Amino acid sequence: MKELNLNPIEIHLDSNHKIFALSYGKVPLSYLVMLIKAGSEKDPKGKEGLTDLWAEGLTLGTKKKSLEELIFEVEKLGGYLEGSAGWDFSLLLISGLEEKLDNLLKILSEIFCEPDFPFQEIEKAKERRLSNLLQLKDDPSKMADRLIWNMAMEGTPYAHPISGSLSSIRNITLEDIRHFHNKIYPKQHSTFFILSKEVKTELLEKAKDTFLNLITNKKEEKESPTTPPTPQSRILIIDRPDLTQSEIRIAFSSLPRKDNRYHILKLMNYLLGGGGFSSRLMERVRSQKGYTYSIRSSFASLKTCGTLIISTFTPTNNTYATFEEILSTIEDFTKQGPTEKELEEAKRFFEKSFTLRIETPRQLLNEIILQETYDLKFQNLFDEIEKIKKINIEEIKSIAQEILQKQRMQVLIIGNSQHFVKNFETFGNLQLMPYKDVSP
Repeated sequence: MKELNLNPIEIHLDSNHKIFALSYGKVPLSYLVMLIKAGSEKDPKGKEGLTDLWAEGLTLGTKKKSLEELIFEVEKLGGYLEGSAGWDFSLLLISGLEEKLDNLLKILSEIFCEPDFPFQEIEKAKERRLSNLLQLKDDPSKMADRLIWNMAMEGTPYAHPISGSLSSIRNITLEDIRHFHNKIYPKQHSTFFILSKEVKTELLEKAKDTFLNLITNKKEEKESPTTPPTPQSRILIIDRPDLTQSEIRIAFSSLPRKDNRYHILKLMNYLLGGGGFSSRLMERVRSQKGYTYSIRSSFASLKTCGTLIISTFTPTNNTYATFEEILSTIEDFTKQGPTEKELEEAKRFFEKSFTLRIETPRQLLNEIILQETYDLKFQNLFDEIEKIKKINIEEIKSIAQEILQKQRMQVLIIGNSQHFVKNFETFGNLQLMPYKDVSP
């Protein structure tokens, strides 16, 4: 990938703030991004969703411009405005025509320096979120995804949805958002990104002045190291008698993003269940047994911890058999690892698909943002394939044995429990609850 000849300019304003500029000839639009290296893990207890609501609130108007005026100004520049939060980061992104970069920079500066957080617009944003959450209760698959995440992350700052819950969103006040903007976000590490066809010296100077203005006299927050808990195996069965199929989720603790075995984990996950029809779980549980139409594994590697989650669904009467087959597949995989053929095919997939991940400027920007969030070097992004090529079967087996431990798995099942609950009683640490008690 080095033939792309991407040479970023990095200007370190101090030890915790910098500008990252990249000239990229394929860019039809220019992008400016303020990245704050803190996200929804900073949400106060009982007010989960605050960071994401704050990020959206930045885009709802300034002291000089109403929401309508702000939208008009951005659209006049051929632009797009977005404020959002993730785990470990939050951002404000503005894009537009390259010749309007100066104007885009002024708007971004105004949004950060003079946000209004208009009460009526904030209330509308809360109502939209509450409406979306209420609709989730009718979707057992999405509810299962939310609940298994909370189970897997229990005891960490990540044990809640980024968007918050019904109770937490109702608890968030305008004062909370303003306090977050004035007291919490300024203390975080941040990077200002410029991605454009050509990054001119004059623009860099203006960006530097703008960014310095945003961080002047802001004391850094010292991060407290956290040690993720070591969970014990448990099974939560949520009874919903009207369902004809069960949602099954199994979660394991995994690696943080900066672990030097991250690429081994990435390849292992693809081989186990992340590779669609190329994965072991799909081959065994769908193709051979016919228990499900789809099964997959996915993983998240965050700043202090990670998780790997297996997800599937099956007709009610197959619930326990499907669960058993998943465990059997995991056991075989951890003992034997992948075959040489599976491993080589997986490596070829990553090699061929890498360019598709950075095919558009926005995709490239997203990858760079993640590298920056976890303090990884820009060039590491393009070294990934070489690292994956060197991974062997023993390394895959080793990481699988470390992560896929039955005695630490978190299991969630939503379905008509009377047909299968007795099968799970031998596992111990079993909890049964009615679906009506689940709140999104």
